[in-house]
Amino acid sequence: MIARNRARMFAGGVVGCLGLLAGPARADFNETKADYSLQFSQHQMFWTAAQGTPGQYPKTSPLNSGRWTTVAANDLAGWTQGFFPGLLWQMYDKTRDPAWRTRAEAWTTPLAVQQNNTTTHDMGFKFFTSYGQGYRLTGNATYSGVLVTAARSLATRYNPTVGIIDCCDWNSQWDVPMVTDTMMNLELLFWAARNGGDANMNDKALSHARKTMNDMVRPDGSTWHVVDYSRTGAIRSKGTFQGCSRCADQSKATWARGHAWAMYGFTMAYRYTTDPQMLATAQKVTDFYLNNLPADFIPNWDFHPQAPQQKDSSAAAIAASAMMELSAYVRDPVISQRYRNAALATLDALSAPGYLVMGTSNSPGVIKGGVGFFERGEDVNASLIYTDYYFTEALQRYKMRAPGGWVASISFGPSVQSLGTANTGVRVVEFDVTPLTEPVDAVIGYTDTSTNATTYNELPLSIRLNRNGTFDVRRGAVYEALARVEYDPYKSYHIRMRADLNARNYSVWITPPGGAPILVADRYAFRTGAPAIDDLGKVVLKSGIFDNEIRVLNHTVRPEAAAAQAPAAQPAAKARTPRPERPASRPPPSDKK
Repeated sequence: MIARNRARMFAGGVVGCLGLLAGPARADFNETKADYSLQFSQHQMFWTAAQGTPGQYPKTSPLNSGRWTTVAANDLAGWTQGFFPGLLWQMYDKTRDPAWRTRAEAWTTPLAVQQNNTTTHDMGFKFFTSYGQGYRLTGNATYSGVLVTAARSLATRYNPTVGIIDCCDWNSQWDVPMVTDTMMNLELLFWAARNGGDANMNDKALSHARKTMNDMVRPDGSTWHVVDYSRTGAIRSKGTFQGCSRCADQSKATWARGHAWAMYGFTMAYRYTTDPQMLATAQKVTDFYLNNLPADFIPNWDFHPQAPQQKDSSAAAIAASAMMELSAYVRDPVISQRYRNAALATLDALSAPGYLVMGTSNSPGVIKGGVGFFERGEDVNASLIYTDYYFTEALQRYKMRAPGGWVASISFGPSVQSLGTANTGVRVVEFDVTPLTEPVDAVIGYTDTSTNATTYNELPLSIRLNRNGTFDVRRGAVYEALARVEYDPYKSYHIRMRADLNARNYSVWITPPGGAPILVADRYAFRTGAPAIDDLGKVVLKSGIFDNEIRVLNHTVRPEAAAAQAPAAQPAAKARTPRPERPASRPPPSDKK
């Protein structure tokens, strides 16, 4: 009854949107539909948090049950505990309402009991969705510490002979098994290697991804679910566990959610490593998915032609989020648009009444029609907490990548944007930058057309949002600023830069929201040791801690004669009223850039 009443209450407020969401899947997904679905997700998460108990985590809502089944925080074998805290952090990210942060913190904290768990490969699912989101949005050093500890626990499962993360110990028929799911857990290792953990975690994660690429991805782009190795590293068997094990020809069985894990995982691996093999494999598995997808953009639970028919919305949600990100990394505009259109069409389908729970009484979740384990009859046509997580994440990714704007990347490859070859002499650059996380450690740098920017040393001009919460600018061998200009998350700052490529110096003005322009760099020399620069041919938006730390909009480059004269600077003493210092948990400033 409670579920029915709250669904009716929400429907009464947004019934006018139903016409926009009805009908078959289309590639015309838009801001109105995204906002509608996010609003509904927020509504469902509010009720779930209000009725639940931190430490008992929502997992599935069976059809017509009107309730969540739960998993305890200390369930070592469970893999879904991180998704609900992650959804609460997504709601805080969307609203910046302190009440959502309080909820997210309350549901995140109990999972600390598992940070030393070495019995499972699912540590990324548990911790990067919860503690990772929390650290991204708060800078709480306690969260960072838990993440690194959890990553070290996961790294103990690395088998150096085989070169993989051993997925699990519970199946006596396997010796050293690898499953597609593990691709999702590698992010914990990639991230920790860059943020206080052991550097070799990156090598272990990349080794696992390459073994998955070589042994699990078939020539046509389909995937095995399980590859089992002997203790000496030889392949013992290939097959499926959650896919269509009843299907006679196992070489055609491709479990849809496991395949979506591969799409997402290889895309994420490219984000951290810019390894071209990771990008090529992400495209290969995505192309198989799209080439075998039905017209409604929701896959069958297994792509085997003999598999019983049952749609799986969880695979669709994961794939939509993966394709939204992948489309930003592919340089071919036609292929990039294909992936983006497919992501939008999938979101359109999931936002329609056939899958969105709104208006029904049978689920406290957001999306119905998910499949947990078809062959066992578990959670078939159900709401699944991980479906809701990746659906909401895909919506957030859609909104973040606004037309005409760029977001920063954790790696150099995806972070580079071309500006053309005509920007020579004296140029005036202007743009708006918005911090999207806390802490931020991001650089907006420039180099010329001929330079392949792969390190900070190749950026002669750099404006930084420092970890200490202020802007500074590269001057020769160091970063400096003439005036202290602080930044806050989700507030936009206007940047104006005058670059003299002949004199090899640049000046930078920053305008805080509602304030006057402040001079922070006056004819600073280009970076010491950087390559010669003939034109402003490329801009690099590089994140230092998390992907998408900043967003840049309205970026323009003009000859000085065509630009307005540089505005007068505010005196440094009047630059901005000081605010309280950042929390002590914030990491110290870094000058590694």
